[in-house]
Amino acid sequence: MHTTSYETLNNILDGMVEGVITINSRGLIQTFNKSAEDMFGYLSDEVIDKNISILMSEAERDHHDQYIQNYQDTGEERIIGIGRNVIGVKKNGDTLPLHLSIREYPGKVNGEQWYIGSCLDITLQKKQEVQLLNSVKMEGIGKLTSGIAHDYNNMLNVILGFGELLQEKLTDHPTLLDYTHQIIHAASRGSDLTRKLLSLSKETTGSETAVDINMVLQSDYKILQRTLTAHIKIDLKLAKDLWPVFCDQGSLEDAILNMSINAKHAMPEGGTLTFATDNVRIGSVESQILQIDPGDYVKLTISDSGIGMNSDVASHIFEPFFSTKDENGTGLGLSQVYQYIKHAKGAINVYSEEGHGSSFSIYIPRWMTTENAMDSSEYVPNLCEIGYENILVVDDEPALRELMGTILSSAGYTVVLARDGIQALDLLATHKIDLVVSDVIMPEMDGYELAHIIQHTYPHIKVQLTSGFSEDRGKTVTNEKLFNTILHKPYTSEELLEKIAYLVK
Repeated sequence: MHTTSYETLNNILDGMVEGVITINSRGLIQTFNKSAEDMFGYLSDEVIDKNISILMSEAERDHHDQYIQNYQDTGEERIIGIGRNVIGVKKNGDTLPLHLSIREYPGKVNGEQWYIGSCLDITLQKKQEVQLLNSVKMEGIGKLTSGIAHDYNNMLNVILGFGELLQEKLTDHPTLLDYTHQIIHAASRGSDLTRKLLSLSKETTGSETAVDINMVLQSDYKILQRTLTAHIKIDLKLAKDLWPVFCDQGSLEDAILNMSINAKHAMPEGGTLTFATDNVRIGSVESQILQIDPGDYVKLTISDSGIGMNSDVASHIFEPFFSTKDENGTGLGLSQVYQYIKHAKGAINVYSEEGHGSSFSIYIPRWMTTENAMDSSEYVPNLCEIGYENILVVDDEPALRELMGTILSSAGYTVVLARDGIQALDLLATHKIDLVVSDVIMPEMDGYELAHIIQHTYPHIKVQLTSGFSEDRGKTVTNEKLFNTILHKPYTSEELLEKIAYLVK
């Protein structure tokens, strides 16, 4: 192959969205393109001639070499020539869902057969599948409960009624009276559970009216204080001139209380629970991810400084009957919240990391009067003025990194992507950068540490930090300005671009 052709081929491979990896018949990595580097967190030099199993979960690596040997011996297409979903493993040990396709390289290289693997990160696709699955589950639960609830409640009423009659007759028999109390208590719990199940089957959420979420939070402040007890601080960060929403206020208050109690359990040693409101405009990119229509929304973010969740737990929390509280939880609380938000034509999104707390963002459509009504199908967000600056985006989550790059590139900016602080510093040494947008929580070097190095080494470069948490564990006197201007995840295109436009103007 001519040198220019070889260079062109490498440039094409590095420009692909998919991670492209070639291996030999012994499973050793021979090439590793730039998207693969970003996806798995390894540099090419770190993996060349290493076994492909370092990028696989334990369940996959036990069989991979056998599959290749079986294909060479029999031609049976167990993995070769067939696309499938697998779990990949990054350098830092995190896992990510991938769609993997493997093809046999035409011809041989140095007398040895090569194989070409194409990896596509399907994190967002999986998230949308989970949201769809939750909707289907909730619909199934609704149909089931509406069919059996009437007869079930009749039986519970019989148990409660005769239990109360027995209670009156057994005042002189303390042991039997205690048994009766237990029966009545169990029947009462069953009745409460039925009411919760019935609320899932409702096609409407109740009496919808125009609601000011700020006023709801302010009026419920004392109730929340008593519920959460003194060892949890409540912090209200309410936006001025918040738009009204059209929803059932009682169901909204139940959702807020339910999520607050969950946050209390996540902060056994105490902490801070923050309620933040804001007016946001959802563009086409976010609407596809959140599965809602583009347009105006009010965002309510509820953040705690508790123990956080791993990605596996976070992916199941809205499922009916899923609970981390063992026998102390029914697993219906967050599924009810999810159903209520869906009925309100909104969305709920969770961002959490173990040891750093959780942040739930609820989006409810703005109440449109005849004066401010608009056709959401024709909605086009205001994406500020077209930019021309060079921006370095740093985030260890590939899907978020790509999303931010897409938003900024669409607005005219030249975007360079880095998976962590180490790669970011390498890119700063070789690229002309005007602004760095970095996540706070990252492996090896967090956003504050990266910002500190940038401010001393490249004082002309501006820094914007992003985070899914409102707690101030990383805050110091020297970085207080960065802390106060953090862009909180999840953010909209307009929020991101307004921040960037303000910094580079």
